[in-house]
Amino acid sequence: MAIDARQLQARGVYETRASLGTLFQDLDQIEKLFEEITAFRKKIRLVGALSALAGLAFAIAGSNLRSTALAFCAILAFVFFVVLLIYSFIYGRKLLKHRDRLAVFRDLAKSLQHDADLRSPFSVMLALASQAKLVREEAWLARKNGKERFFEETFLSLAGELVDGTALTETVTEFTRKRTYKNPRGKVKTKTRSRYLATVRFAYPNDVYGDAQPASAALNEEILLPAFATLRDTRVTDKAIVVKALVTRKEDVAQTCAMMSLGAYRILNLARRVAAGGPGGKP
Repeated sequence: MAIDARQLQARGVYETRASLGTLFQDLDQIEKLFEEITAFRKKIRLVGALSALAGLAFAIAGSNLRSTALAFCAILAFVFFVVLLIYSFIYGRKLLKHRDRLAVFRDLAKSLQHDADLRSPFSVMLALASQAKLVREEAWLARKNGKERFFEETFLSLAGELVDGTALTETVTEFTRKRTYKNPRGKVKTKTRSRYLATVRFAYPNDVYGDAQPASAALNEEILLPAFATLRDTRVTDKAIVVKALVTRKEDVAQTCAMMSLGAYRILNLARRVAAGGPGGKP
């Protein structure tokens, strides 16, 4: 089934429940939509450039022939050029601005191919247009007339069942800090910094893994992550394992989630051996 391109452009949100295989097809369609938007923007600018050239030609001819009609045509052509130029930057801008979020989604989906059946249904929410919420605002004392604003947005969530019966939920939340101030010339400057919190939750089946808490206590070590990621929290209960990590770049989210998953399953694999009456030592 084809995605509703008009609705996607209007809302800026891709939301569905479909098989993992269908999700990859939808990703391809969204990528194609982005390409069409980019091509249309270029076409608009080309038409605008031709209009500007026509306006210049009308202006020169009108000046030489002292023709009011040609001068009026020149004005219309230049106005048309300005309108098209502005529209080319507005059209599809909110989607293209966060095109890299689609790459994050694709990388996460790819990492699930070996752990989930392609026919298994997954629920997805991907915000391609920013819907960030202002968390707080305060003075930035390091600069005269400085101000800090902090935004938060969960732009991606992915939930479904893995082949072992574990219910997986992955979310990515973007934290943005915007600092504004006036430089000595009186111009307003803005500095923006973003961080990304990746959260992975495994609601594991007790009949397979038992209670993972003793296994976690037996390992007694933090989940290993790449150097670019910082472990923020690990919680193990008798029903689920939740791991959170912070990264500075979107492109590092998928690898970080993969490492968190490996760490969680290290706990679960030990828990399964214990539940099956096997050795309880470290693997």
